[in-house]
Formats: sequence, C-alpha cells, structure tokens
Amino acid sequence: MMNPINRRYFLKTSGVALAYAGVIPALPMSVLGGIKPARVAKSKTLVVIFLRGGADGLNLVVPFGDKPYYDLRKGIAVATPDAKENAAIDLDGFFGLNPRMAALKPLFDDGLAIAAHAVGYDRNTRSHFEEQDTWETGVVGNTINSDGWLNRHLLTSQGAPGAALRAVAIGDSLPRIMHGKASAFAIRGLEDLSMPAPAGAAPDAVTAALEHAYGCKGDHAQHGPPHDEELAGAIELVSRTTGTTLDGITQLRGVTSGEYKPGVEYPKSDLAKKLMQVARLIKADVGLEVAEVDLGGWDTHQNQGNPAQGGGAFGNLAQTLADSLAAFTRDLESAGKADDTLVVTMTDFGRTAAENGTGGTDHGWANCMFLAGGPVKRAAALREEKKVVTRWPGLAPEQLHQKRDLLHTTDFRDVIGEVVSTHLGNANIKAVLPGHEFKGVGLIA
Repeated sequence: MMNPINRRYFLKTSGVALAYAGVIPALPMSVLGGIKPARVAKSKTLVVIFLRGGADGLNLVVPFGDKPYYDLRKGIAVATPDAKENAAIDLDGFFGLNPRMAALKPLFDDGLAIAAHAVGYDRNTRSHFEEQDTWETGVVGNTINSDGWLNRHLLTSQGAPGAALRAVAIGDSLPRIMHGKASAFAIRGLEDLSMPAPAGAAPDAVTAALEHAYGCKGDHAQHGPPHDEELAGAIELVSRTTGTTLDGITQLRGVTSGEYKPGVEYPKSDLAKKLMQVARLIKADVGLEVAEVDLGGWDTHQNQGNPAQGGGAFGNLAQTLADSLAAFTRDLESAGKADDTLVVTMTDFGRTAAENGTGGTDHGWANCMFLAGGPVKRAAALREEKKVVTRWPGLAPEQLHQKRDLLHTTDFRDVIGEVVSTHLGNANIKAVLPGHEFKGVGLIA
C-alpha cells in the first residue's frame, strides 16, 4: 500500500452493479507528470464499440472497384452493386457496405457516418491478445505496463463538476481500455444496482454499512487512531474508493428511477441492449464522457459465410452491428444528443486479403473503422462529402503487405488522437497517446 494510487481495487457485487472503481480525487501534479488537466468539451460523449476477434474489414466496407478483391475471394466476396441480390450497397462507386448493413446506409447519406479504411500500424503481431492490448492502450511494444488510453484521457482532463460517472463500460468486467488511475465503472446492466445483502436485511443495508465502515460521510472516528502512516494511507484510499463507488451507484440509481422510453425501437440483440443503456445515461446528463461495449465473435477462420447466401455468422454480426448502431444514433438524434456524441468501432486487426482453404480468413493487417454522430457530419464539407476516407493501397499482389494483407496507410493512433483532441477537447494528446507523432485524418470536426 506504499503506492496505493497505482493499484487497482475491485468491488464485487451481486452481479449487476459495480465491477471496478478507480480513484482520482484531485491527483497531485507529481502523479500527472507535471501535466495540467485540460477542461474537456462540455457535454461530449465518446462511445467505443470493440469488435473482438479481428473483424474482416474487406467484407464490411467492400472495395468492389478493386478487381483483385474478386480474384482473392472467389467464395466469400460480396458481389458488385449491380448484382440482383446480396450485393454491396454502393457508397461512392468504389466502396460499398456489406448487404447486411443496410441500416447504416441512411446514416452515410445524411453525413452522420463515415468509414476509415486501410487503418492499422507498422508493428502488428497478428496476436489477439497483443493487438487488443495495443489498440486499447494506444501504446506499441510495451502494453503490459500501460493503462488504457481512455483512462489516460480521464486522468489528464477535468470532467463536469460533480460527475462521478465519466467512464462506464457495459459488460461483465472493466475492459483494458479503461484500466488505470482514474475512476471507471463496469456494470452488467442498469436494471438492478443493489449491493448484495443478507437475507432479510434492508435493501440499502450494505450501502449504509460501507458508508459507516469507511467513513464515506466524513466520519473517520470508527477507525480509531492509525497504527502507522501506511495504514492511514490504506484507510484513506479505501474510504475514497468506496465514496466514489457509492456516488456512482447513487447517480446510476437516479437514472433508473423512472421508466425509460427510447426514441426508437431497438433490435433484440445484446449489443442493442447495451447501447440503449448508454443512450439512457447520455440523456440523463450525468456527465458521461466515455462508454465502451463489446461485440465478439469476429475470428472467422472458417465458414465465414457466403454473402450470396446471407453471409452466415459473419453476416449476422455485421447486421447486429449496423442495426444497433443505427438505432442508437437515431435514438440520440430524437433527443437532440446526436450532435455531441461520437461512436467509434475498433478491432484487433484485419483479415488476410485472400480467403483460406476452409472458407474463412486468417489474421491479417489493416482494417476499417466506423465513426458515427454529429462530429462526423460537421466535418463533411472538410472532407468533400466523402463516405470512405482512405489512401487506398490496392489489393494487387505487388500492393499487398507481405504479399498477403491489406497494407495500412493510416495509423490508428491518428484516428484516436483526432477523437480525443477534436471531439473530447483534451489538448494533452501526447500524454494520452505517448510516443506518436500525429497526422490529421479529417474524419470529424
């Protein structure tokens, strides 16, 4: 406990409340490395959807105008837009959406969605664990000792006064992208935020006990005199952690005290349910800045699915993503919140340009990212109304990375850097993403 602020503390509850809360009570400049926390843009929210497993970007945003695409993927290629059925949905005459992603086409047409293609970085290991860590930490080569880049954003910025819920992940555990010194919450759902209590005890008995035991209401007398400085530090840390936890739960309970009626009908999927809960938090104006949800199952080594027959499991995932993201965006739009909300998708890595011998694709290199929300629309004129932003490297044999993969021409950290600095308004971008020289992408404004 000699350096408690660098340790992670977990508060396990009955299954739906808090999974993690870090502490950041006015950290000293020494902890922040001399960085002055930036005052972030007001009422802005970033939502990250992580597509775990390595999504096949070439079949999500299809380069139907690049003939080698069809030479490489004779069994799993998405047909050109002029095909009679299950064809790519034309975006710009060269790229098209997967036919199962039709729900996103109106967002692209309205300027609310964009794709960045051929995104990656130059030291990809093609390992799920290492690449998820790299994309979540924003650090290349030493992810073990690195906090998540979303947490570093929180650490180097100041949120709205009194906001205990700046960062929330909807899921079973806190994702790596939110690990670090700043407070971050992981909840399984908004339906039940109670703490586990013995049979017959009052519903708030555990909350009251925690407040009493750790002096969260300012009364530390019950601890007695600390035996030494180390113990005093430990007691203070636990008190602050518990106080932050209970403040967050109080705010969450306030959000869920009444019936929620979304502005649109959401699809019946786990991802849609999670995004609907994020929308509820955004509409409640509790100071939510960053949220994260996962959609897994993208590791399609075999039987990826024939697009002409609906695309199989891959097609189902593509539709789940598109339908959920479209509903979320329209829900926020109906409440006047879409202008201040940005959604970004991330994934481990791309897939091989050519299909393999089992009707799938293997671990590859560059990929696509989707962005949706008001910040995308504000940049439409700057990017000349483009629906896909890329310096396309091509899929001909001599254009492939190591003769097998789509080459990256945009560093993913440039996309993240633009998101953090332009949308969230954090000028401390070199502290959020250290060791990288940034180049503008022009995706958002």
